[in-house]
Amino acid sequence: MVPKLSLSISPCRGACPVKRPIQRHNVLLHYLAQGIKGGLVEEKQLVTIVDEIFHLNPLFGVCGYVCGLCEKPCNRGEVDSHIHIRFVERFIFDWYREQVSKGELPPYRPINKEAPKGKKVAIVGGGPAGLSASFFLAKAGYDVHLFESKGRLGGALRLIPSFRLPDDVLDFAIDQIITPLEINIHYNTTPSIASLKSEYDAILVSTGTHLPRPVPPFAKGFEEVENAIEILDKISEGTLDKDKYKGKKILVIGGSGVAIDTARSLVRFGADAALACLESEDRTSKDGILANEEDEIGGLEENVTFYYSRGLQNVEKKNGQLHLTFARCVSVYDIKGEQKIFNPQFDYNDLITVKTDYLIFAIGQLPDRDYLQDLPTTKDGRVDVNPLTFQVADQNIFMAGDVFRIGYASQAISAGKEAAISIDRYLQGKDLFKDRYEIEYSPKPLPYPVETIARKQDHKPAIRPVEERIHNFDLEQFGFTLDELIAETGRCLHCGGCENCQACVALGFRDELCKMYVIEENCDGCGFCIDACPVGAIRLKEFKADGLIKRIAEVDTVRCRGCGICQATCPKNGCAVKGFEPERLREQIREILGR
Repeated sequence: MVPKLSLSISPCRGACPVKRPIQRHNVLLHYLAQGIKGGLVEEKQLVTIVDEIFHLNPLFGVCGYVCGLCEKPCNRGEVDSHIHIRFVERFIFDWYREQVSKGELPPYRPINKEAPKGKKVAIVGGGPAGLSASFFLAKAGYDVHLFESKGRLGGALRLIPSFRLPDDVLDFAIDQIITPLEINIHYNTTPSIASLKSEYDAILVSTGTHLPRPVPPFAKGFEEVENAIEILDKISEGTLDKDKYKGKKILVIGGSGVAIDTARSLVRFGADAALACLESEDRTSKDGILANEEDEIGGLEENVTFYYSRGLQNVEKKNGQLHLTFARCVSVYDIKGEQKIFNPQFDYNDLITVKTDYLIFAIGQLPDRDYLQDLPTTKDGRVDVNPLTFQVADQNIFMAGDVFRIGYASQAISAGKEAAISIDRYLQGKDLFKDRYEIEYSPKPLPYPVETIARKQDHKPAIRPVEERIHNFDLEQFGFTLDELIAETGRCLHCGGCENCQACVALGFRDELCKMYVIEENCDGCGFCIDACPVGAIRLKEFKADGLIKRIAEVDTVRCRGCGICQATCPKNGCAVKGFEPERLREQIREILGR
């Protein structure tokens, strides 16, 4: 059994695979940006936040463009709308990149690299997991060799169209890892695991899932049937025939981001695009479409036709076109406990036919199982990988990223980081399991009663008009301005506890975290502090003394924000916040008046 640990943190941080302290960075950016705008703070102070985030997640710039997992559970959504955290993260990355390009900052951030440990690590696969692991292992003093099957790094990130993730943005983010750490890169090669075992002290397999799932038997044999991965790969490498799809009807099968990216990309090559998926357009349903809502909206704006809740049943070719038969999908998933089990059900009395020139499948990817065939497997035929340490059996081989567990880019980055920790411990003969848990996060609810929270309009960067963006692959979404950054970070409700943030200390507002404490000899249990506390951190407890039942205030130090409202309200001087005791405040006032 994998040991479990329950932690209570803000919902955004709980949803972030790398557990970035988002609340802290919102506060820091909010006040620093205001200081910059008012001329009180030098703009270069922002680089301190760049450094903090970079050492947590070396590919944070990529997340700022294509992630946003942290936004879904944002408590602000209960009041008006979630905070656009992704654009906050993108702002700080774009600012840093711009400062470097203008020569205002050096081209790379300083990295404290440990002394060489005299051991070599091979990493096979230069996607987000491999890049992340390379960063943390090279920083720890290992001689890292990264093997990439293509002529450039990035892996599946290269399949994301440049109107969402520009090549120069991705190139810059990757270079920030590779160059300053002097990581050895071996392009256009995928050495066998057996050949690496004799030369390297540890191996990380992060080869991803670059093979498409096979198409249904009834769709085979048609030259017009293609797969999305190959098309996106050709677009990325600039080898796609630009006129092939011009004026043609294309239909993509699938409800993933890859499917929508493919349809929207081919619109830019002049295609009349459509997409059919099993999933429903109702995102609140268990069968709701999983692709990012922004991408779905972008596709609809660009006249991509969506056939929701439709499953392909047959393909025929007539008069030079493919005739596709779809049945209504009435259910995609079964729910067992908290798991969604893929088990599509169809109504075969509800059929439609769609004509198209090209049929493109985007129904998932698979790892290269031939490459992994020599690795030990479990009874069900899967590679025997520990989900906590990422170690393959008890060998010097580790596995991370989509090749082990398919997920989002940020999840692969986190997996690469955790695998690097395991490799470091393995090579030093340490316990791989010590202080490692499957963490269950208990998201904090709204810190204040919803009726007391003022509504604040969200701020989302402008997007290029449809008529402009459908003719090219230019970046479609603009970033935050300084004013938009201030406004959006100012919407943060600071749901997490003070210990998870400490931004006030970093900004110099406080010398240390302050919490309310009860002055027992003065407190008479009147309860004024309970009514005044905006975060519900105080309650009354009863006790017996001198044969009488008495009451006294008691504080939940996790919930307490140290705001001092309780102290200001108490008529008996029965509570105080460290650093804000009445006598100390009087001394400060006398000192100021004395000046």
